[in-house]
Amino acid sequence: MKTKELNSKVKPYIINCVDSSAYDTKTVTDKEKLQFLFNTFKAEKGYDIKRVGVYKAFKDWCMGLPTAFSIEYTNYKILELAKEWGSIPENATEKQEDKILNNYWNFITVKTFQLFRKHKVYQ
Repeated sequence: MKTKELNSKVKPYIINCVDSSAYDTKTVTDKEKLQFLFNTFKAEKGYDIKRVGVYKAFKDWCMGLPTAFSIEYTNYKILELAKEWGSIPENATEKQEDKILNNYWNFITVKTFQLFRKHKVYQ
């Protein structure tokens, strides 16, 4: 699958997973959602940025299933998403599935930071 086509599916998914309702904050635009997500990450995990770097800190934060970012986390649902996005075929081999599962958190982190940069939330 081409990167542009994949991005057209993944990036809206990421934005739709941002949930500010538990924080008594209203976010409407993509930029507001992404700014909220980044600010919440920094407030909750910012102490770790100097130690491990912003990408690793964000990935670790995501793996802790923060309320602000309700992305899929079960292997079954991750594989369903990968098939929906065209990253793997419906009849994927176990090796293909393992590759997706092993890279999922890094993939979400990279795509989220692409959105942060695009919307000038993080440079």
